[in-house]
Amino acid sequence: MHPRSVTERLFRRVIAKLFRAGVLDPTKNIINTGSWIGDNALPWAMMLEQLTTKPGKVIAVDPSPMYVNNMVNTAHLNLIGNVCTHVTVYSAKTGTVFTSTTEHMGVNLGLKRGEKQINMITLDSENITNLALLHIDVEGHESELLTGAMDLIKTSRPVIFTEGVSGLTDSNDKKVAEILRSLDYVHESSEIPEICGWNKSCRNHIWWPDQDMKDSAMKVIGNDLSRSEIVPWVSSELL
Repeated sequence: MHPRSVTERLFRRVIAKLFRAGVLDPTKNIINTGSWIGDNALPWAMMLEQLTTKPGKVIAVDPSPMYVNNMVNTAHLNLIGNVCTHVTVYSAKTGTVFTSTTEHMGVNLGLKRGEKQINMITLDSENITNLALLHIDVEGHESELLTGAMDLIKTSRPVIFTEGVSGLTDSNDKKVAEILRSLDYVHESSEIPEICGWNKSCRNHIWWPDQDMKDSAMKVIGNDLSRSEIVPWVSSELL
């Protein structure tokens, strides 16, 4: 395992730049699915608190009670007050799913039986408003999550980050693209040139709610997205 502080550094830089430049509104909320131990959620919450006296909340969601408890404890130790946590799986419908494990990257929601049961809900059922950013890291479950979040996306029009293969050539990536393009989201030239996992073809993709938002963002992060060399997943330095 590699320490998360030196992985996906370009991804983290891009998000920080968008908030610090005012392209994304720090008084609005962030949803971080697949939040693990809070390695993104907690720094994002602290950033929002630094940027405004009325920060939005970071809603951190993971199927693992152990990881969510670790995140809550870390938040308390660091006096981070604008994080909300939820142990669940967001999907296209409510119900119960089975898995052999709820630990990081090991969840398999295709089982009819399993050692563990997880409550499955739609994101729309959460009645979340004022959303600036939706970060989706759910290991192939992206299209199901989006299907259950259509009302939220239509009303808040957040910037959406998804994980997928470079060029969106995977079958699941194509489903994600179909859903988001049906909502008039824009993606062209918005793949972060950085490996984001063990699979060297894996990339973070940015989906913009409209062309104006994308144009504003590119003035801030255009150089980061136009890098000629792919940044490795683990990078101790990022120029």
